[in-house]
Amino acid sequence: MCKLIKNIKRERIHQKLTMEELSAKSGVSQKHISNIENAKVVPTVETLEKLARALGFDIGLYLKARSGRAGDGPKEK
Repeated sequence: MCKLIKNIKRERIHQKLTMEELSAKSGVSQKHISNIENAKVVPTVETLEKLARALGFDIGLYLKARSGRAGDGPKEK
């Protein structure tokens, strides 16, 4: 899951979104996003889905790849 969080942060930065902007798009508070990105909390799968959806990718592919049931998940940039 740590890699997924890093991918979410990397994608947020790549899209030039602030945490505040991602918060508005995802419905997850800016403080919670900060705590997730700084490894102060472990987010639920539902929260990760909200963040990923707001950034335009599906964490389902990542989770399936991690469990060995599908092909490659999101690529690191």
